[in-house]
Amino acid sequence: MIPYWSALPTGICIATIVMLVGFGGGVLWMPFLLVVMHAAPDTAIITSLLIQTAGTGSGSIAFIRQKKTDNRLALVMFCIAVPGILFGALLAHYIILSHIEMIIGLISLATALLFVTSNCKYTDEGVERVELKKAFKHLWIPVVMSIATGMLTLNVAEWLVPSMREKMGLKVSNAIATCVLLTCGECIVGMLIHGKLGARPDLGIASWAIPGVIIGGQIGPLLAKQIDERMLKEIFIFFLTLIGIHLVYSSYPI
Repeated sequence: MIPYWSALPTGICIATIVMLVGFGGGVLWMPFLLVVMHAAPDTAIITSLLIQTAGTGSGSIAFIRQKKTDNRLALVMFCIAVPGILFGALLAHYIILSHIEMIIGLISLATALLFVTSNCKYTDEGVERVELKKAFKHLWIPVVMSIATGMLTLNVAEWLVPSMREKMGLKVSNAIATCVLLTCGECIVGMLIHGKLGARPDLGIASWAIPGVIIGGQIGPLLAKQIDERMLKEIFIFFLTLIGIHLVYSSYPI
């Protein structure tokens, strides 16, 4: 059995990558919990949500203090996302393990493809707050995101941030901050719903992973100033593709 303490360096690595590249950590936490730690699906889901709540909660506090978050936009997206989280959580209890691995694998590959085809330049131009009328027609994205969060803890920030920047005109730094705040709220609600449905987190893993994500959350921003963005994307695409292929392959019975 893999020792619990392995979640500490894993948490540091995942949180560092999340801060460097700007995507939801669930796409890496779920493979770790399911494949490496051999956790049951319901345990893996609620444990992943607990870990991400700690990481995004810490980040949200920092971003709010910096006045980077669009609180009104985050609140509106959160309110419309709650039903999706509930639906996703209920759906998760009817999916067998092999299907969960298949879905996460396909989402990993789709995310890698998104990064390959993206030409987004991360210049911090734009507004700091968005008019809700301008954002209204794009609010279907957090609804889809919320279903993925409730079902598989996948926070598709990598899909939402570009839309917030290009379609709503929000600055990248403000878009990321707002998305982190939204993700924190979604993880809390998802965790409570799964707890009500009878799931229990693996506190042994979480007790090591949570300090890891807190440490990684501090390392990531420091490294971001020193590592070339293109190299970061290439590394992320490489590992995400490997994870996706492995999960899709392992979902088929031998």
